[in-house]
Amino acid sequence: MLSTALCVVALLAPVVPAQAPIQDAGSKPMTDGIAAIVNTEIITVSEVQAEMADETFRLKARYEGDELTKHLSQKRYEVLNRMIEHKLQLQEAKEKKISISDEELEQVWEQARRNPTGFPPAAIQSKAVLREEMMVRRVRDIETRRGLFVAPEEIRAYYKEQQRLFTSPGTHHIRQILLLPKLDETMETLKARAEVLVSQLDEGRTFEQMAELFSDGSEGVMGGDLGFVTKNELLAPLGEALDKLSPGEVSPLIETEIGTHILRLEESRPGVTQPFEQVKDAIANRLHQEKLQEFQDKWMSSLKNKAYIEIRFSLPS
Repeated sequence: MLSTALCVVALLAPVVPAQAPIQDAGSKPMTDGIAAIVNTEIITVSEVQAEMADETFRLKARYEGDELTKHLSQKRYEVLNRMIEHKLQLQEAKEKKISISDEELEQVWEQARRNPTGFPPAAIQSKAVLREEMMVRRVRDIETRRGLFVAPEEIRAYYKEQQRLFTSPGTHHIRQILLLPKLDETMETLKARAEVLVSQLDEGRTFEQMAELFSDGSEGVMGGDLGFVTKNELLAPLGEALDKLSPGEVSPLIETEIGTHILRLEESRPGVTQPFEQVKDAIANRLHQEKLQEFQDKWMSSLKNKAYIEIRFSLPS
């Protein structure tokens, strides 16, 4: 059976009498069963299976048993929902008398054959399918791009509110003494060994000397110098310890899955924020895409709300 989630598709449309007229699909094989009715047209089981054939192969290679059943069910829902949406858009295009001339079709056909990226696989195998795809794209553009405008103040507001997106992370120049457990050494013994080093640092021994003499890290030969790093490049406990240090300070002992660490912060440099003029076009494009997606979602919801959609057939595994 289809997953319960699949039936939600049908709930997006008002219920109409079951005797709503169903258009004869002509060349579509009626004997294999009806997967869904979309207004006066049908989507057959074989069409759904053909659409998800590649995904079915990939899922069967990756999962088995109940996991396979779950993923196949979810994929069927996604594919059938996508096919219903495509059918609704195509019906809307026909309703609005959207047409594609033979000349336009030939131009796009040649382009699609040379560079199929962005086209459904079936569209580069059949001109009829490509024509329908072009009709869908055209009606979607007409319906969702009207009134689509990103105001300059929206761009400026986004820049101020999302400043972190345009600011590089701060960097920190640190040195490290890393102690790794020796053969058969307990964590207590390792900690005691590290505490001896801390006491020697407190007595005036330089961090560089101690790192060269005792650090097990490869940077020990350079006095423990790790150079400038960002917090994201460090293990989480080290990044947390770094937050509490001022330049010149030495951290307490830090335990990680690697070993025991002692850090010294040499210098911190704040992140650099890109000027508004450098990023305003990128922000405008991002906001445009977000608005476009929002408009498309609303339009699709409106098509579903006024449509008759019925899931009629269980798809076999």
